[in-house]
Amino acid sequence: MAAFSPPAPFLCVLLCVSVALQRSDLRLAYVTHNSFLYYSCSQDPQPCSISSLTDCICKDIQLSTLHRLQSHLSPVFQMRRLTVWFTSPSNAARLLNNSEVRHLTLIYCGSSGMPPFNLEGYFAVHHLERLTVVNLPQKPFYPYPDLNRAKNGDPDRENNAHLDTNRYNTEIDTNLGLITDIKRDFLSLSPAQVQDIFLGREIGAEYYEQARLGIIHKSVLEGGAVVKAYTVKTHIDSSGALPFPELHLPKLPETSVIYVTFVY
Repeated sequence: MAAFSPPAPFLCVLLCVSVALQRSDLRLAYVTHNSFLYYSCSQDPQPCSISSLTDCICKDIQLSTLHRLQSHLSPVFQMRRLTVWFTSPSNAARLLNNSEVRHLTLIYCGSSGMPPFNLEGYFAVHHLERLTVVNLPQKPFYPYPDLNRAKNGDPDRENNAHLDTNRYNTEIDTNLGLITDIKRDFLSLSPAQVQDIFLGREIGAEYYEQARLGIIHKSVLEGGAVVKAYTVKTHIDSSGALPFPELHLPKLPETSVIYVTFVY
């Protein structure tokens, strides 16, 4: 599939997938060491199975463009639910950093032969309520066969500043029952291989209107990682900073209460 090169007016903004896509569609980002593919699928594809994406709409986006434009600190993703397949943990962390996603699913599709990435550091996901990490049985993963089967998206519909679908929609979300589908399609997976974390629930953060921030250590992106989390109730001061000096985050909106979950 030929790489999509944004027209000149888009070179100062991030790409947006049209909100006209049906709410029932699954939003899937597929991140490798040198490419970023964004899919909208009417049916849930089997994790890391390129052949199951044949009926999906695909946007092929140049990573170099996204990385350059991220210097403006605009989030790449702003949506209620997102699934990420990745073979490059470092690129996945970079694209997700400072994004806004309420339910994030991470699926490591195996190494594509590149050197191991640095597991130090973290990335931040705003408004994160639920994190699902799926560890698949490791097997060779070939990222490019049949990519051209997926339907190309209509570039005329790409007319906003970021990937934004159903932002802050508080109605019941029906687009992906991940755990059910994983059990149905991958009966060989043990419960330990699907880790589902509801951030902050243990200390009473149960409602969508509560401010939340997920600080995710990069080691979570390592295949086979056992994920743990703890949440603290804190605040953001008038300078836009959390009371954690070791965290280097962009200026945040002041609030008297925010639930910050550290995932590692």
